[in-house]
Amino acid sequence: MTHIIWIEKYLADAEQLIYDDQFEQAMMILNNLLLEEPGYGRLHNHIGWAYLYYSEELSLAELHLKMAIHFDEAYAAPYVHLGSLYIREGKYSDAVVYLQQGLTKPKANRVALWQSIAQVHELRGEWRKAIAAYKQAMMVSVIDHEVSDLEAGIKRCRRKRVALFFSRS
Repeated sequence: MTHIIWIEKYLADAEQLIYDDQFEQAMMILNNLLLEEPGYGRLHNHIGWAYLYYSEELSLAELHLKMAIHFDEAYAAPYVHLGSLYIREGKYSDAVVYLQQGLTKPKANRVALWQSIAQVHELRGEWRKAIAAYKQAMMVSVIDHEVSDLEAGIKRCRRKRVALFFSRS
C-alpha cells in the first residue's frame, strides 16, 4: 500500500504526543483520521501500537493490529506488535504464527521478530530453540548493544537449562 503523505504527518504528530504523555489527545487525532481513511493499514497499526504499549486496552490493540494486517498485509510492523501482545497474554502459539509471518514481509525488523520468537521459546522452556532464535537475531543485527542483549539472552537460556538439569537430580 502506498503512503498517504498527509496522514503520515498526523501519525508522526500523534506519536510525539504519546511520547509527551498526551495519550488522549493523540488518540483523538488517530480516531479522527479513521473517519477520513478507515482502510489505511498504517493508521490501524499506529492505533494498535498506542493501545498496546501506552494503555491497558489490549483488546483494542489486537483489533487494530489485525485490521492493519487486513488492509496492508505486506506492512511488517503489526506482526511484531501482535507477537508482543500475544507473548504478554501468554498465547505463545499465536505469537509465533504472527512473528514467523512477519519474517516474510519486506522491510521487516528481523532482529525484533527473531528476538520475540526466541522469547517465546524461552518462556516455554525450549532452551535450544530459544538459543537458536537468539543466534538468528544476532546474525541479522549490526548494532552492538542489540548483539550484547541477544548474547545475554543466550547466556540466560544456558543458565536456565543448567539450573533445570540440576534441579531434576
